[in-house]
Amino acid sequence: MIEIKNLLFQPLTLHLAGSGRGLHLNPRERRTIGEGEISAEIEAASRRGLVSLTGGSTPPETVPHPKEPLDEPPKPEPGGGGTPKSKRRKRR
Repeated sequence: MIEIKNLLFQPLTLHLAGSGRGLHLNPRERRTIGEGEISAEIEAASRRGLVSLTGGSTPPETVPHPKEPLDEPPKPEPGGGGTPKSKRRKRR
C-alpha cells in the first residue's frame, strides 16, 4: 500500500492505473492506494512536487518521551526573582 498526499492548497484529480478510475484529493488530503494503481500521471505529479508518495506500511514517527516522568516542576534559577513583571506600555 502506498500513501499519496496532496501537497497543494487546491483539489487535485488524478487517474489510477489499470482500472480507469480517478482519484480525487482535497487540499492536503491523504489517501492509501495499492502499489499497482500508481499511474504515470501520479509519478509525474510526484516528480513535480504536487503529491507526496510514501510507503503506507511504515509506522508514523513518534516523539520520544522521557523514561522517567517529571514529578516536580523545574526549580527556578537562583536570583531570578520569581515571576517576571509585565512591561508597562504607553497608550497612544
